[in-house]
Amino acid sequence: MRRTPLAIRNLTHQASRSLVSIGGLTLAITLMFMQLGFLGAVGDTATVVYQRLPMDVLVRSPDYLHLFEPDSIDEGAVYALAAMPEVAEVRALDAVLAPWQNPETFETRAIAAIGLDPPRPGVVLPELSEKLRRLSSPEFVLVDRASREEFGPASGVRFGVDDVGRTAEVSGRRVRIVGTFEMGTGLAAAGAMVLNREGFRRISPLPHEDRASLLLVRLQPGIDADRGRDAVAEALARSDYRGLEVLTASEAMWLERMRWYTETPIGLIFAMGVGLAVVVGGVICYMVLSADVLAKLPEYATLKAIGYSNAFLNRTLLWQSLLMAAAAFLPALGISLGLYSLTSELAAVPIRMTPERIVLVAAMSVAMCMAAGLIALRKLSRAEPASLF
Repeated sequence: MRRTPLAIRNLTHQASRSLVSIGGLTLAITLMFMQLGFLGAVGDTATVVYQRLPMDVLVRSPDYLHLFEPDSIDEGAVYALAAMPEVAEVRALDAVLAPWQNPETFETRAIAAIGLDPPRPGVVLPELSEKLRRLSSPEFVLVDRASREEFGPASGVRFGVDDVGRTAEVSGRRVRIVGTFEMGTGLAAAGAMVLNREGFRRISPLPHEDRASLLLVRLQPGIDADRGRDAVAEALARSDYRGLEVLTASEAMWLERMRWYTETPIGLIFAMGVGLAVVVGGVICYMVLSADVLAKLPEYATLKAIGYSNAFLNRTLLWQSLLMAAAAFLPALGISLGLYSLTSELAAVPIRMTPERIVLVAAMSVAMCMAAGLIALRKLSRAEPASLF
């Protein structure tokens, strides 16, 4: 005879109650998706500029904190590295956080300033490359259109063509906007601008003469990144520039992500949010299963009395918890996709759904509900045939 699907019947017996329970789980799973989305955005924005840097190997100061607080290194290392047979090209890049004064409200906000050599720019961005020739004076700057309205665009919302020709003050120095581009800066600053290297030294809060923030090394074709990194490190160790940190591009981006994930309040908050969502979902699932078992103790005792084993009843409860996770996951995924799109639009933070995130949340949802089911098994052990009499 065909066995009755007891787990499904338990869920459909009181459909309204089950829907409320699944709704609670859906909320918890949606919270997991959102917290992971924000956490992922932290990592994505942390490397948004790094992804544009033409490099195989990065050389930076041992006191480097993050891209816009990199300290500085002696620019003479460029010539020492350029002579290496493994190296095709070395470019210097300047980066710092500088105080920008809103030309409308005169309020000051930190802006990410990037200094480039227009003939040999250290950033790969077609739109930017086309406009670098405009940086013919140290006073001229290109402003990122992704900069927030706090920096005072003419439209009040976003920098654009109306801002070309306007002036502002950065580090107490007047600058003139000669164009815009779009790249983004991450969470280190709410806006960005590009200058030539002479203009960068002019507005840098720190002395920067004959120094660079980073050195971007391109290797000769066929040279492996790890091999090139080791060769560069050895060459620097034998020179007057020993002590500098040498990383492959992938290592630099991974460390930048980890720094924002584990060493900043925003990364830790979102990571804790994921854990909190798992705990909330587990508690909801346990309360639902526990209440269901207590309400049906006589029925479970009857099943034991007619010969069903404890293993069968345990499997039924665990299967029921798995069905609840599956029923809550799909609507949570749909809601999260909508919230991702809305948040990206309103907050200007790129949040994207990835296959890896879907699999991770699905696995956490199943683990959460199965753990709640395992705890609820203690309630099921109270179902004894003797309690019927």
